Amino acid sequence: MNYFSKGPRIFLVESDFLVATDLMVEIEKEGMVVACVSSSLENALKQTEYGAFDFALLNIRLRDNDCYPIAKKLIALDIPFAFFTGVNHSEIDVEFQKIPRIAKPQDCRYVAREIKSMITALARPAVEVAGLS
Repeated sequence: MNYFSKGPRIFLVESDFLVATDLMVEIEKEGMVVACVSSSLENALKQTEYGAFDFALLNIRLRDNDCYPIAKKLIALDIPFAFFTGVNHSEIDVEFQKIPRIAKPQDCRYVAREIKSMITALARPAVEVAGLS
């Protein structure tokens, strides 16, 4: 992960302007930086070219399409992400069933804390515990 002086950089892909604005405020309160925000598939795919972020939060339903091409690109780039969506878990494409999902609607403070928790978990080295593998 790329940590800058202000904390992990988050790529926020959200079609609802008000939700995106609230999320940006709460993410920053948790000590992270919103590196970029996008509401469309086309723009979000362009943003992934730069890869200037450590984690992404994706709404599945965007203004112009579903976010699955972005998810595929993030996997290829080895950038962790989660879905923040109203789409039921059973409706998510089968190849993305194991991706963490935060259900909408949800308090943005909770979402920001969940993002921070996921990033913290990713930063911890794996520890093998005797008898648990």
